[in-house]
Amino acid sequence: MGTSKGYIAPTRIQWTQAKRAVSQMLRDGDPRFTKKAASKFATAMKSDASYGGTFTSAAAGILGLSKNIASHGIDYALNQAQRSDLIGKPPEEIWNELLNEYTHSGATAEDSLAADALSKALDNLQIIDLEQLGNISQEALLKEMLVEFIAISFDFRFAEKIGKDRSPAETHRILNEMQDYIRSSVYENITFNEIKDINFANLSGNQYVGKALNDAFSVFEDLYVEE
Repeated sequence: MGTSKGYIAPTRIQWTQAKRAVSQMLRDGDPRFTKKAASKFATAMKSDASYGGTFTSAAAGILGLSKNIASHGIDYALNQAQRSDLIGKPPEEIWNELLNEYTHSGATAEDSLAADALSKALDNLQIIDLEQLGNISQEALLKEMLVEFIAISFDFRFAEKIGKDRSPAETHRILNEMQDYIRSSVYENITFNEIKDINFANLSGNQYVGKALNDAFSVFEDLYVEE
């Protein structure tokens, strides 16, 4: 996903530092500068007071749906989500309806990023219908959603910069390298053992996902040490 034409890059110092780190990564091609770019990007994202709001609530909704399906079945889960009108509908229609509800039909750039991340996460996990959603572990589901949201957020802000004067193949390679780094960093450095005890039907679920997102960004800051 490239930078939206409607996207206005922030001018705060954290974003200036992130853009400089990405430029250094592109100029030098050393793996340590990938770490630096990810770290500065993470700091910049955390500096936005309202970052990840749609993603947080949407991911909590999906986790709650998954837990209810696993415990009581699809019909119960849809009733709990106050979407009994979807009972018996085709899986694709149910998912599209819920995703649009959770992400406000992609009304804003942030909503669209959240929708893209959640859809990609379920594709990666090969979840085609709601029954499969109940069979995936909550920890694996949350990690995959975090990975995709962070990676897509990076692409949204920097794909255009990375693609300038580069071939599509080279741009794709660089973005893939960053996504691989994001994936390995999240999966290897953060765990959510207590997730099974969280009730995602209330505000505590949103708070849990919000903290998980913040912790995931902190991983990138911790992995890079200024020289």
